[in-house]
Amino acid sequence: MLSAAVGVLTLSAPEATAQSRIDFHLLPAVSTGPLDPDWSPDAARLAFAMRGDVWVMPVAGGTAKALTRGPHYYSEPAFSPDGERIALTVDRDGNLDVGVVDAGGGEIRILTDDGDDDFAPEWSRDGKYVYFASRRAGNLDILRVDVDGGGVEAVVFGPGNQYQPAVSPDGRTLAYVGSVDGRIGSGGIWTMPLPGGSPKLVHYEESSYRMKPRWASDGASLFYVSDAAGSNDVARVPAAGGNRAWITEDPADEFDAAPSPDGTRVAFVSNASGPTRLHIVSADGGRRASWRPVDTDDRDPGVPTGTLRGRVVGPDGRTMPARLMLRASDGRAYAEDEGFHRVVPSTRIHYQHVNGTFEIEVPAGRTFVEAMRGFEFQPGHEFVDVPANGITEVEIRLEPIDVDLSELGWYSGDMHVHDLHEGRYGLTHEDFFTQLSADGLGVANALIHMDGTKIMGRWSDLTGEPIPLSTSETILRYSQEYRGYFGHFALIGIDEFKMPMIGGVPSTPFAPDTLGLGHIDAARAEGGIAGFVHPFNGPTATPGDVGRRDLPVLAALGKADFYDVVSVASRELESAAVYYRLLNSGIRLAATGGTDNFSDVWFDASGGTARTYARLAPGEAFGFSTWIDAVRAGRTFATSGPLLFLTVGGKEPGDELRLNRDDADAVAVELDLSSIAPLDRAEIIVNGKVRETWSLSGGSDSWAFETTIDLPGSGWIAARAIGPTSRYVGDEFAFAQTSAVYVVRDDQPFTSADDAAFLAESVETTWRLALDRNLWTTAAQKDAYRAGVLEARDYYRRIALHDPTADAFAARAPDEFRVRLETSRGLIVIELHRDWAPVGVDRFYNLVRFGYYDDMRIHRVRDGEFVQFGINGDPAISKAWRDAPIADDPVVESNLRGTLAFAHGTSDDDRTSQVYINLRDKPELDTMEFAIMGRVVQGMDVADALYSGYGERAGGGIRGGRQDPVFEGGNAWLDENFPELDRIYEAGVELLEGETN
Repeated sequence: MLSAAVGVLTLSAPEATAQSRIDFHLLPAVSTGPLDPDWSPDAARLAFAMRGDVWVMPVAGGTAKALTRGPHYYSEPAFSPDGERIALTVDRDGNLDVGVVDAGGGEIRILTDDGDDDFAPEWSRDGKYVYFASRRAGNLDILRVDVDGGGVEAVVFGPGNQYQPAVSPDGRTLAYVGSVDGRIGSGGIWTMPLPGGSPKLVHYEESSYRMKPRWASDGASLFYVSDAAGSNDVARVPAAGGNRAWITEDPADEFDAAPSPDGTRVAFVSNASGPTRLHIVSADGGRRASWRPVDTDDRDPGVPTGTLRGRVVGPDGRTMPARLMLRASDGRAYAEDEGFHRVVPSTRIHYQHVNGTFEIEVPAGRTFVEAMRGFEFQPGHEFVDVPANGITEVEIRLEPIDVDLSELGWYSGDMHVHDLHEGRYGLTHEDFFTQLSADGLGVANALIHMDGTKIMGRWSDLTGEPIPLSTSETILRYSQEYRGYFGHFALIGIDEFKMPMIGGVPSTPFAPDTLGLGHIDAARAEGGIAGFVHPFNGPTATPGDVGRRDLPVLAALGKADFYDVVSVASRELESAAVYYRLLNSGIRLAATGGTDNFSDVWFDASGGTARTYARLAPGEAFGFSTWIDAVRAGRTFATSGPLLFLTVGGKEPGDELRLNRDDADAVAVELDLSSIAPLDRAEIIVNGKVRETWSLSGGSDSWAFETTIDLPGSGWIAARAIGPTSRYVGDEFAFAQTSAVYVVRDDQPFTSADDAAFLAESVETTWRLALDRNLWTTAAQKDAYRAGVLEARDYYRRIALHDPTADAFAARAPDEFRVRLETSRGLIVIELHRDWAPVGVDRFYNLVRFGYYDDMRIHRVRDGEFVQFGINGDPAISKAWRDAPIADDPVVESNLRGTLAFAHGTSDDDRTSQVYINLRDKPELDTMEFAIMGRVVQGMDVADALYSGYGERAGGGIRGGRQDPVFEGGNAWLDENFPELDRIYEAGVELLEGETN
């Protein structure tokens, strides 16, 4: 599984990655309550992290003394074996390093000064080394640093993650958490001899970065945190492996188990009251009443402090909930004692939510305090001087922006928030609702889901109604997220769970990959809507990239109402590129925003960071059902800050502008834009391309533009805005995207053959990947998945086939390949050679790979002479290709039995789509310039047996001019008049060894 000896680890800079569960759950937090307790060797003192500092206090109770100071943040203390020093994690501007400080305080000595995160320090028993977890090689590995010499060595490294090191009391064994092959979760508990040896798996369960094993004083067992009972509890397992025993059992969460050196007690923290609190219990366990609380309220921060007391008010002078961002005189952020200290990962802005008033202890001196409330109020701030031992009062007034959105019918919402996701803060419904209200969110769709086999949320919260805390301004309703291997979708406005909640998870009962079509249909039957959340967090430039999601499959099947173009958990521009391709394929989806945040996790953006603005119909009152109706209708824009209002010919997003061919090509476009964050540019998007750009540089916060767009045919028009990183934006940059206004001229909606062809290939990628996984447990599951994929592929192919001029049909064929014709008589396999007729082979290859010959009638068979086919069953498609000839190829190979060539008429360069197979040697055709492309290598008996009873009557040769009825009537005409014709069910490309597309 991994290397397990002290040695040299080759370190290379990993590629930039999206925010991960490691960031959410494993990296140390800045908490208003204690975290990460550790005992002094004499069991007289406890060290812990709190308020950005490391503190030490007597176990028996008393004053907690801070050992550290700002401007950095400190966490994860670990006493040295002699009790003289404490190793700790130092957060310097978002980068984590391991340091050491005297147990009585003093200067911090940095041990690991590296650009990647180093954290979770643990001493060797001789005090010479500090072990730690590091992301220097991309994944997590365990390294150690020489405390005096500074050299760094790798200890446990390799694929997967290995972290949370713990050295046994005798110093001879390292315990840690590491990945377990073939098992889900964040890993199991492993032990490994020191200085090197083979790892042994001690205990596995579906963990979530909380295990943090610690040795009992006798070295016979390990304490750790388990969530197997539905909440996090302290547990104990023999170090040699065996059964788990519970030390704490409580509906709340217990974390950070720290056994005492004398083996009698365990210190831990509990979030039963919201912020964590420190407790001690017998090492043998005990009920909650036996836990001894350790009061950390009496504290000596080591610097003069004062109290900042304030309130946030609106334009009417009344207090209002808001987000608070504070920077004290020491350069650090602080939160209320009972508050939830949080940070935005992309900007490292620390914040908390307040109900309108606040009281915060801060270091004395100049303090900056700022408040904001969503995107519809201008942020407000004040600089105040906080005196030592004194109280300073401050009022921050928030003024609305210059657009009254509710008066215009626009209301905000978030398609995708989570409340409980294994964070360490004990989040209640009231806390969660305060967050949403403080960020000025109108509708919060809290999605309960399953992660692995664990429920993330409360089963009881999904009631089909907004929770009772909801008001006329903020509505909180629980719904569901379905999580499949190939993508996730949200079911909004449902009354009950759609089961199973997850799919494609190996080693669980939920292993089979499924499209979830029944889930979506059931949600819609209840009046709900379904849509795509965090669509793409990687490249989307190729069909292979996009095919890693089944999103194009579901969209083609009509199973989606919205698409989260804006999400903290995905890349906006890459997601937008696929959104445009879907619109170009005739699929209408509302542009929406969904944050995908974990509201009980400190290192995450808040709900409403990515939001959807939906415009209610005139006269409608704001409510949950009217709001999702507006989303369903596409009257939306998605945003992480900018407010974007578009009209096209007087129509707004989601509307149709219907025109006739006599109407002017020029369409009037108006764009109004407001933003509390800086912006770089606004753009008009027409059929997926940027048609017009306006620079937004300067100090303004609102803009208005008018232009005309030349659109002679049908199409769609949307707008977007892009800006730089900002403290008011919880994502990497500001972004907004409107839904489209659909311009329909002469009743002909716009589609793009190239984009449809791209998505058709993406769908084929999805099938290949699912087939490689092959996790279905029944043939019916596999058949259902394949049927959905094929239906989606055929949807895109039909669009592509309407336009022979599309770039998709100009692809170069492989030098050699085979085509399989599944016919009503059996299989025919044809081997193609590009050097025989390159122009014709390229045409045939592209027609086959996009399904032109699928469900086709073999309309012309002369017994013993030839078989001819190539008129598509859809008249619109067949007629388009009838007018798309290719140039002639010179004759290289002779027309012998079993050879294949394009049929052509009497003119030069008039081959289109019809091909024939020779049933006998016909060298006379060589002189008539019928260029052979390939030969039948399997199934000539099938070709000989194809029905020939109709002769020329079913649509003779191109030269005979008797094919017009076939082109006009397609399959329907042939089936009615010539029902005995054989047919091609499907034609497919089969590459030979060594060939690539």
